Amino acid sequence: MDQLIERITSLARQGNDLFRKERSVQYGVLGGYLVLWLFFSGSLTESLLVGIAMGLAWMVGKRQGD
Repeated sequence: MDQLIERITSLARQGNDLFRKERSVQYGVLGGYLVLWLFFSGSLTESLLVGIAMGLAWMVGKRQGD
């Protein structure tokens, strides 16, 4: 059981590092989230507004991280 927890923790850390370093992974996650939002909300306008808000929040977060 301990080995399983260590393995899952290691995979989570590797995924986090990949997400932080690779911009294409960040765009993929953002795009996937927006597609899911569109499917569940059914509103294209709302999905676009959420996408714009997420993009702005992401840009502010990137600026503060520098």
